[in-house]
Amino acid sequence: MSDTRPPSPIRLRGHTLLCLQGFRGEGYSPDFTANLAAIHRRLSENHDHPVELVEEPDTVCGACPHRAPVGCTLNGTGSEEGMQAQDRNVLKRLGLASGSVVRWRDVLERIRVSIKGSDLPNICGSCRWLPLGYCKEGIDHLRSKEVISNQSSVFSQKLTTDN
Repeated sequence: MSDTRPPSPIRLRGHTLLCLQGFRGEGYSPDFTANLAAIHRRLSENHDHPVELVEEPDTVCGACPHRAPVGCTLNGTGSEEGMQAQDRNVLKRLGLASGSVVRWRDVLERIRVSIKGSDLPNICGSCRWLPLGYCKEGIDHLRSKEVISNQSSVFSQKLTTDN
């Protein structure tokens, strides 16, 4: 008898929803990168996968070398508060609420219609990844699609074929 239960939701911060659009196999440490790659792959392979939206450290943060008991310490004191403000901003722009569980496909569609790559400087502020342009390219690519399909994105296909 096969297990037909739906997969457990992946907990994702508001701002991480945007980070995933530009993920290119780079990160803060090998463990962080491997964790993010596994999450990216699961979501890319199953757009119906549920995600729980949060404004606190999420599944991606679990392997981050900058995570402390107080949350994010990436930019020193006050980093977690800044990340939470960013999470709230992103969720508000997407019309989503912290604590809700939605399908990844629905998150992608909301990003597609609500956020442009050119919006990222106002959303992401001083993020060290912003100047690389990965997230802008990923969001612009997402916006160029008519409908979100259950196929893997160009970026996730590249990652799985390169590794």
